[in-house]
Amino acid sequence: MSLLIDNKVVVDDFKKADQLLQKGFGERREHEHVLDLKEALYLLEKGGFEIFDKKGKKVSRPELLKIAGREEADFYTKYLVYSDMRTRGFVIKTGFKFGFDFRVYPRGKKPGEEHTQWVIHVATQGEKLTMPVLSRMVRLAGNLHTIILVAVVDSENDINYYQIDRITP
Repeated sequence: MSLLIDNKVVVDDFKKADQLLQKGFGERREHEHVLDLKEALYLLEKGGFEIFDKKGKKVSRPELLKIAGREEADFYTKYLVYSDMRTRGFVIKTGFKFGFDFRVYPRGKKPGEEHTQWVIHVATQGEKLTMPVLSRMVRLAGNLHTIILVAVVDSENDINYYQIDRITP
């Protein structure tokens, strides 16, 4: 069973948790397997995964979206990028502590097996990125020895990825 607790989903079925971990979903924290809300929503949409609240009531997709939207600004926009990368076969994790929205691992690899391939900043079509912001992203990515992708989500929820590189003459 998967239980929604605040801003995470805890999977208490050991066999299911192990299968999810093998596919790069969630992480073990002490004696529990924890999924963030994007991972949980993705699994819920793909089917074969159910989430329950503390009262034992099944959580629907709209309910989970509503809860997640209260927890994180621009949740749905970021989820679209998460879902797109997952569908393309990449393991994607939060990049918050690195200063980005996501970190992405090469296809078939998980954290700990391979270094991050990309870090992603999610932006909307009308969002303006200033030079100081771009400079900060380039510097942070350089410190991480990885490549920056800016994922721009347009008004039709299509995603365009732009790679930013540092050029030194």
